[in-house]
Amino acid sequence: MIRVPKLLAPLFAASILMLTISSCGSNSQITHSYVDPVLKKLDLSGVLIVGVTKQQSARIEFEDAFARSLSNRGVRAIASHTLVPNNDAKSEDVIAAATGANLDTILVTRYIGAMSQDVYHPGTIYYGVMPAYGVSHYGGFGSYYGHVYEVAYQQPVWTSNVTHTLVSDLFIAQTKEHLWQATSNTIQASNTRKLRNDAIRALVGNLKDQGLLD
Repeated sequence: MIRVPKLLAPLFAASILMLTISSCGSNSQITHSYVDPVLKKLDLSGVLIVGVTKQQSARIEFEDAFARSLSNRGVRAIASHTLVPNNDAKSEDVIAAATGANLDTILVTRYIGAMSQDVYHPGTIYYGVMPAYGVSHYGGFGSYYGHVYEVAYQQPVWTSNVTHTLVSDLFIAQTKEHLWQATSNTIQASNTRKLRNDAIRALVGNLKDQGLLD
């Protein structure tokens, strides 16, 4: 069992995740994951959360949500926009912010893009059974079969599933060494908030699966 937390220093004992992050029914899955077997043994403390996006509002919302998710697990996590507000800051600025805040690691998440996949749903026939008045109970299957009638027919339809891909990378701030990477594919949800939270839940879950979180 890896000491809690091996990746990041705890602020307090792990608590329940915020409702929107821990609720059931995620539409996200990890399609690729890697952790450095040597670097994962290091005793590291704190993580700076960086969301790479052109929209400052989207960056703030994503970083805050990811930081809350990790903080609720006892991790010292800080959203980078609170230290580096400039949306086009250089990597040196981010590293300086992390080391200045005594954060040993930097978690960078990038939006790769969306892919649409058509899904075919075949039609369905719904049947009813007409009461077989006057038919003997001993008439057998044939007697009842003739009293089954079609009630409704659902036409076959095509729908599109839109999948959004994120890649998260964890680096050691001092050495810039690559500690962990995961790719998540998340099916388009009813709203942006659920889409974001589904992806974060999958990524945090993979950190745990890879032994970086308890």
